[in-house]
Amino acid sequence: MKKLFALLLACLLALSACAFAEGHYPVTISTYNYAKEPVEVTFDKAPEKVVCTNQTQTEMLLFLGLDDAIAGMAYLDGTVREDLLPQYEALKEAGKELTVKGYPSKEVVLALEPDFIFGWRSAFAEDQLGDVAEWNERGTGTMILRCSNNTADVRNLDAVLADFADIGAIFDIEDVTDAYIADAKALIDEVNAKVATLEKPLTAIIVEPYDGAFYCWGSDTLTGSLLVSAGAEYALPEGGDLSVEDIVNLNPDVIVVDYMDEEGVSAEENQANAIATIMDDATLAEVPAVVNGRVMAVNLTDVYGGGIRMVPSVRAMFDFMYGE
Repeated sequence: MKKLFALLLACLLALSACAFAEGHYPVTISTYNYAKEPVEVTFDKAPEKVVCTNQTQTEMLLFLGLDDAIAGMAYLDGTVREDLLPQYEALKEAGKELTVKGYPSKEVVLALEPDFIFGWRSAFAEDQLGDVAEWNERGTGTMILRCSNNTADVRNLDAVLADFADIGAIFDIEDVTDAYIADAKALIDEVNAKVATLEKPLTAIIVEPYDGAFYCWGSDTLTGSLLVSAGAEYALPEGGDLSVEDIVNLNPDVIVVDYMDEEGVSAEENQANAIATIMDDATLAEVPAVVNGRVMAVNLTDVYGGGIRMVPSVRAMFDFMYGE
């Protein structure tokens, strides 16, 4: 009798779970096409064959425990996050790594018969996978990260968290993504509370070295906005190209330097080389950031495009600027 009751209970719970999942769908999200126009895409069930066009999207799904849904993954910008590497390697061994650099061909993706393509805007260029409308007409859902390739008008941490909310809805894992969003907002509250106690926030910029000069990310880019979220007063909101003399004139308290992984070079060396572009320049010797050793290196992957790396980067920059 007990076994029969247990069996009936299990069946009822299974039916209840199915009813709940069915009640969740259809789900409609607002995303974009290659032309940056808003597009509504509807999902009738959780995707089961997903192609991730970039490392950012792959890491996001791995982090959320959606490994089984990934049918193909492409375009590594750097090293896969260490805690996710075993999951990535397992998918790679299963033949799901489509490309390491660059996007897979349209023919390769078509052959996979995906029900969802999760990508950057550039993946849907005509000479890549083609526009989202073509895929949507085939019954393949699409989603473009808001901050990839400057897609959305507003590109900041709120936009990144909105991406998480959409993925939560698409896969019916809103309990997981809501918890992530709540933790991120708690971090921002902590940052704001700390900055409110200061007489004046530290002034800062985030720059990328190139050919003896620097590109400064504007505060209206995701990269620049993350530094603002970390509690900095942005020294050059409009961003743009800078000479070392321009940096002297800005006189920032903190300089964050981004870098890309260089093949055959360790992460520590890459960081040291990025910091040296500022610290070793005699022209910058009297800039407060240099005088006080407040020059930080960050991997560009950690502060660009969106995904799971953005919130930890805000925490890291906040701790660097205001930690005990």
